[in-house]
Amino acid sequence: MSTKAASPLSSNPPQPNNLAADLKPQGNEGAPKVKPCCVCKDEKSARDECMLFSNASDPQDACKDLVGKYRSCMASYGFNMA
Repeated sequence: MSTKAASPLSSNPPQPNNLAADLKPQGNEGAPKVKPCCVCKDEKSARDECMLFSNASDPQDACKDLVGKYRSCMASYGFNMA
């Protein structure tokens, strides 16, 4: 019989269900916060499109409903926009 040392990788293969278990935060205090660039994308693009391509004499007034929707969406994620 030969005594060949087993490779550390072959003796204990990683389990796909727990690869990052030690890296995940426990509870709500470690929950990742969302970035403002990653939320309300549809509302933001509709607002921007309206502001950029509006034929109105006052695009800010013409698009205020879309601006309001974007602000309320951002507020729902905890971002306060003045």
